[in-house]
Amino acid sequence: MAARSEITVNEMAGDFANHATADTIDVSNDHIIEDAYQYRRLLLSFDLSAATAEDTITIKAGVAHPAFRRSLGDLVFEAAGGVERVCVGPIESARYLQADGSILIDIAGATIAGTIDAYGF
Repeated sequence: MAARSEITVNEMAGDFANHATADTIDVSNDHIIEDAYQYRRLLLSFDLSAATAEDTITIKAGVAHPAFRRSLGDLVFEAAGGVERVCVGPIESARYLQADGSILIDIAGATIAGTIDAYGF
């Protein structure tokens, strides 16, 4: 399996900061937010330039400690098709944090394309 594409996190520290360039959705490799443990919550924004109905974005539930709310399971967004802008949040570490401190995002679909922005606070 190829390495996952890393998502850049815009840190929300209560002051003005430059916005990082959005990351391109990578259907082949899926995505990872490294060192997500440093954020209590994340907000994810997906700007889909194309999608087929039922293409999906899945935020994977954690599999072990420290994700004590992992039993709530994955969070799955199913595209309606076409151009869409979707915000998801707050993404809490208590549900989605993996044992290595990352958060995993899987992308599945025939035509899904666009960008991802992440905001951590």
